Amino acid sequence: MYRDTVTLFNRRRGKDGDVWYPTVLEGVDLNVDQAAIAAKYGSQGAYKAKLHVRYGWDAGPVAGGKRYLTPLLWQAAEDPAAAFTFTMGEFFDFFIEGAWPDTEPVQDSAFPGGFYDHLNKTRDGVYAVSSAQQYSVIPHFEVFGK
Repeated sequence: MYRDTVTLFNRRRGKDGDVWYPTVLEGVDLNVDQAAIAAKYGSQGAYKAKLHVRYGWDAGPVAGGKRYLTPLLWQAAEDPAAAFTFTMGEFFDFFIEGAWPDTEPVQDSAFPGGFYDHLNKTRDGVYAVSSAQQYSVIPHFEVFGK
């Protein structure tokens, strides 16, 4: 447990188009066993992945060397690369299995159809954030992906 690595991509809208900010999260627990997820949470959500991200505390949650901010605070941050968030809904974030090899933000417009669409078509293990919850008793985030 907690032996996996994922890369979370947070999307920020800008006047020159959307930009995706990667955060590599090591030492997480990624469960992609759909039968086990459905047995525990039911099939109504049709989740494809369940991600547990442990966090430390330094005047707020910290994981992957970055501070967690709520989605609205992250969008307003002066340096979005220094933090991460979990946004769901129409303006969603996503995560992939494994470590992304670059820490530089990715321009969405560099890919026909967008960066998320490109990764979805060219690799396995790409999950849109569909639900995220923060827990404090055992400090972790529980994130579901579709």
